[in-house]
Amino acid sequence: MGTARRLLQCVALAAAMLPLGVATADDTGLDAAIGKALFERPWVPAPSSTRANDGLGPLFDARSCSACHHGGAGKGATALNEKGQPDGLGMVLSLFREDGGGDPVYGHRLETMTLPGVPAEGTFAVATEDGRRITHIAEPGYGPLDAATHVSLRTAPDLRGRGKLELVDDDAILALEDPDDRDGDGVRGRARRLEHPEGGSIIGRFGWKASHATLAGQTSEAFALDLGLSTPLRPEPWGDCTEAQAACRNAPHGREAEGEPEITNAIVERIVAYLRALKVPQAEADRRGAKLFAATGCAACHQPSLPTRDGGKVALYTDVLLHDMGEGLADPAGVPGAAAAEWRTAPLAGLSTSLARGVGLLHDGRASSVAEAVHWHGGEASAARARFEALDAARRRALIDYVSSL
Repeated sequence: MGTARRLLQCVALAAAMLPLGVATADDTGLDAAIGKALFERPWVPAPSSTRANDGLGPLFDARSCSACHHGGAGKGATALNEKGQPDGLGMVLSLFREDGGGDPVYGHRLETMTLPGVPAEGTFAVATEDGRRITHIAEPGYGPLDAATHVSLRTAPDLRGRGKLELVDDDAILALEDPDDRDGDGVRGRARRLEHPEGGSIIGRFGWKASHATLAGQTSEAFALDLGLSTPLRPEPWGDCTEAQAACRNAPHGREAEGEPEITNAIVERIVAYLRALKVPQAEADRRGAKLFAATGCAACHQPSLPTRDGGKVALYTDVLLHDMGEGLADPAGVPGAAAAEWRTAPLAGLSTSLARGVGLLHDGRASSVAEAVHWHGGEASAARARFEALDAARRRALIDYVSSL
């Protein structure tokens, strides 16, 4: 690593230790710059010579945020090797039970990396059957999963511009709800309501299942599951290690003192500042494509823009609502607040980058093109898919080109 880069990281870490004050425009820019350095920095196991950057693991899926979200863009589904295993980072195996808990032994994630002295959880392989992705855990380090545990692939999503969703009021999202399909169009989106720490509920807007209402919450979960690092919102120093994983629980952690997190609130907030500063990917205007997008019914869920509190708009092509997408895209089971076939409308802004990099689309990366992704749309999207399939070749090509350019 060059001297300039080492200096930047040292400055970033030192600044991240400082408390957040009242931010000016310049402060906000500095926080975002520091957050970018922290987003890109590799974390190391404890104990290390620099206590401020240790605590990785003991079980983890990556060593840095940018390993799966380079430049804020999602790495998405990676290629598979000859054994069907992910050839690189960007794809993880989620473990869950219908009560919302994780596996009693493996936790909420099958972490594929480990530190010396801590038994590995194993790796997973992916096979395709009738277009669906089927997973198999190879050499499980702690025995078979519990019979009530379900598995589902998840790919690293694009983060660019998504932070702007915090600028959208809950009321603007709720205005788009139509759970009883009052207008008869077959689309019955609903907001996911999450419990607020201070009572009441708040609207989920981040994650494949709208499981987080704030960037801080989403970032804290990523630290816990992807990196095995604790934060004020996720204070467990062993990350996703369960009580059944004694060596993992007893491994060295990066806490400065008992009860303190490895990742301070100041670090979380500066990474959040970086995510908020990421710009919404821009596409060239194509009026014909936009009209086809609306006429086919795609815009019923993939709302081209949402209003922000300051009177502006954020153009991400999502309504942030949960929609039943049919059996073809369903998880093996649901969780509290989101049924198996319900998914938050995935933002389409930045889709052109994903296609250019050859990463798969949809939550598990099964689709290699826009047309293939549309093919899997069922449930509330069935009518839109039927209209897409009924288009003549020229108009269908025009619509595909439009969506592919976003």
